[in-house]
Amino acid sequence: MRIVDLSKSGRATPEPSARGLFEGELMDLYVAILIVVPLALFLKSLWS
Repeated sequence: MRIVDLSKSGRATPEPSARGLFEGELMDLYVAILIVVPLALFLKSLWS
């Protein structure tokens, strides 16, 4: 009878490395905010 150690087998994939705030999908979010917020303020100024 073989005994398998399950304590280490729970991690099938390695943990992702820590990513900075300006990498990957967050960069897309920052760019979208930089475009949308000034555009929204400009459009709001047209109605007032």
